[in-house]
Amino acid sequence: MGKLMVLTLLGAGLALIGERLVALRQRTNASREVEPVEPQSCHLIEGLENGSEDIDILPSGLAFISSGLKYPGMPSFAPDEPGQIFLMDLNEQNPRAQALNISDGFDKASFNPHGISTFIDEDHTVYLYVVNHPHMKSTVEKFKFEEQQRSLVHLKTIKHELLKSLNDIVVLGPEQFYATRDHYFTNFFLVLLEIIMDLRWTYVVFYSPTEVKVVAKGFSSANGITVSLDKKCFASGMFCLRSLK
Repeated sequence: MGKLMVLTLLGAGLALIGERLVALRQRTNASREVEPVEPQSCHLIEGLENGSEDIDILPSGLAFISSGLKYPGMPSFAPDEPGQIFLMDLNEQNPRAQALNISDGFDKASFNPHGISTFIDEDHTVYLYVVNHPHMKSTVEKFKFEEQQRSLVHLKTIKHELLKSLNDIVVLGPEQFYATRDHYFTNFFLVLLEIIMDLRWTYVVFYSPTEVKVVAKGFSSANGITVSLDKKCFASGMFCLRSLK
C-alpha cells in the first residue's frame, strides 16, 4: 500500500510538471516559427559586445545604454568585467557607443546594470537611475549626467525590502519611480520552479522617499516597464496599468 501511494504521488507530480511545461511553451510561443527578415539599413555598433540590456533616449537624441548584465543561470559575455553605461548620439550619421566614466567613490568593480530610466529636472539637469545587481543583490543607483565631461556622478544608492529581484525602472520625478520585480525567488533552481509552476508572485512597486508600496501584482514575471507621454498609463510586459498609485 505504501509503495502504491508513493507511485501515485510520483505519477501525479510528473503529470503536473508535464502540464506546466506544456503551458510554459504556449505562454512563451516556443513553438512559433520565426520568419527571417533581411536588415535594410542596419549596421553593427561596435563596443557593445557584452550585450545591451536597456536603452533610454533623451529628447536631445542622446541615448544611454546599459551593458554587461550578469544574471544567475544565464551565460555572460564577460564574466570577469564590470558592467558599463554607454552613450550614443543618435543625431550622428554613424552613431558610436562611448563608455561613460563613473565618479570615484562608487563600487565600479561590482557594477551590474539592468534597467535604466532618465529624469530631467527643471534646471535641465539630467539624472540617470540604474537598476544595479552588485553581488547579485538589487539596488537603484542615482547618477547625475555631466554632458561636457561625458561622465556620470554617483549621488545615491537606494535600497528597500520591496526592491528585490528588480528588472526595470521608470522615473516620474526626483527619487520617485516605479520598478518591476521579475522573480520572487533569488535561488536559480527555485526561480526555475517558479517559472514552470507559473506562480505569479511578482509585482510592480512604487518608490518615493516617503512611501514605498506594491501597486500591481499577479504577474508571471514583471519585466520591462514604461510610461505614456501623458503619464497616465504604465505598461509592463503585455499589461496596461492605469492609475497605479
